[in-house]
Amino acid sequence: MKKFLTAAALTVAAVTMSATPAFAVETGDFYATGIGPGPSQAITSAEQVARHFARNAGWLDSQCYVRAAQPQGQMGYYSATVWLWCHR
Repeated sequence: MKKFLTAAALTVAAVTMSATPAFAVETGDFYATGIGPGPSQAITSAEQVARHFARNAGWLDSQCYVRAAQPQGQMGYYSATVWLWCHR
C-alpha cells in the first residue's frame, strides 16, 4: 500500500509540474522592413509585412502592437524597419 501511495504521489507531482501555469503569457517579436515615397508610407509598408509574418505564426492583429519604427531617407525614397510585439 505504501508503494502504491508513493507512486500515486509521484504521478500527481509529475502531472502538476508539467502543467502550464494559468498566468503564463506568450509573446512574439517580428521585424520587417519596407519602402515608400515618404517616412509614413515606409513605416506602413514595413508594418504590413510584419503583421503578415505574425498572422502566419498564428497571431491575431489585435494581439500585436508596433513597438518601434525607424525610417531612413535614401536618395529620394524612404526605408523603414518596424518591430512588432505580440502577446496573449
